[in-house]
Amino acid sequence: MEITDIETRVLRRDLDERFANAQKWIESREYCLVRVETAEGVVGWGECWGPAAGNREIVDEYVAPRVVGRRVDDVERVHDDLVFELRSSYHSYVPASVVSGVDIALWDAYGKSVGRSVSRLLGGRRRDEVRAYATGHFFRDVDDLSELKQIVAEEAQGHVDAGFTALKQKIGLARHFPWGPDEDLELVAAVREAVGDDVELMVDANHAYDLADARRVARGLESHDVRFFEEPVRPAVDYYADLADGVDVALAGGECWAFQHEFERVTRETGVEYLQPDVTSAGGITSTRRVATLADSANVQCVPHVFGSAVALAASLQVIAATPGDPLLEFDRTPNPIREDLAVDPITNDGDSVQIRDEPGLGIEIDEDVLERFAV
Repeated sequence: MEITDIETRVLRRDLDERFANAQKWIESREYCLVRVETAEGVVGWGECWGPAAGNREIVDEYVAPRVVGRRVDDVERVHDDLVFELRSSYHSYVPASVVSGVDIALWDAYGKSVGRSVSRLLGGRRRDEVRAYATGHFFRDVDDLSELKQIVAEEAQGHVDAGFTALKQKIGLARHFPWGPDEDLELVAAVREAVGDDVELMVDANHAYDLADARRVARGLESHDVRFFEEPVRPAVDYYADLADGVDVALAGGECWAFQHEFERVTRETGVEYLQPDVTSAGGITSTRRVATLADSANVQCVPHVFGSAVALAASLQVIAATPGDPLLEFDRTPNPIREDLAVDPITNDGDSVQIRDEPGLGIEIDEDVLERFAV
């Protein structure tokens, strides 16, 4: 099980139509994948969050020399050693997306080496399928709020027509448009009216608000029966603790936090009721599984954040299979041929349900032609 090679593969595709969340316009989808190979020729794939620049160089030039020669079944020790060594080297931060991509690839290769799915190696499967909620409803290039309301409402209805019984929409318009919290609540009202009362609705602000506006929006969301309010404020623990005091809507967050120690403080000091680690940025499968265990011990639910390629989706499903409680799967519905085509046998939904594969590793095979088509 000796690791003989680690390298990155960068994929990119410009979008036909850009879209935005509260923080940025998204004009392309770009992924830094990590490829690990063992002495027996077993190949595992991982994925780093964020732009390739930085991730690629650290994996190829810093991580590879430290990991080649080690055993792939020592994946959790490799994870912890990398966190320690990177902290020593960079002082002010640990590039968690790098640790994540390498960790996912090692788990995939480990599972394939022993002929077992990652979820089996994580201690056993609690479920073979998971309820999925449709993520979408991003902002578009419009000049009129009524046009945007119509776009997101029609998109939401399309998700319901496809069988989804839960949706998540974006708010936080002020960064890109001459609108604010009142218009954000109008967007939520438009989706609720379009899909009716029987569909669960979640709302994601991508840390758009200060505390005052976050409280104002949170109270407005209560009348729309919102299950959770995701990333209402900047991802600082104290802000969440302040906001939780005095609002009734459940708070969710975690895609911007990494490693168990950050989430431990969150569960101890805030009112966050849904923890959302992302396998590509929280520290990989190792850290995400640890956060799920931590969440269970704190009596809150782990609902992983997912917004990546087929690798991120497959890795998230393996963690969800072993997660206590009643997790949900975030299912990205924005147009993305890299996500849709990268796996030879793509992961798809059947209504609001997604099957969790029990094949070795992550349960997917990467299409080499697609790698070549979108290679940077």
